[in-house]
Amino acid sequence: MLNQIAKLTAALAESEQRRVAEQESMSEIVQQIKEQVINLARRPTTSAPDDTDDESDKDDYIDLTP
Repeated sequence: MLNQIAKLTAALAESEQRRVAEQESMSEIVQQIKEQVINLARRPTTSAPDDTDDESDKDDYIDLTP
């Protein structure tokens, strides 16, 4: 009986250690994702290239279809 209790106690301790390690790993992953999102939000947005052709602006738009 004592042997069985010792085995169960050891298994419980090992399970708790794995749970804590997994939780720490997930916390690190969440922190990395947060940093990536913040970095994406700080990036300057790109704008459309300047319309440098000497043609009229009519070719820059698509006519509505009837």
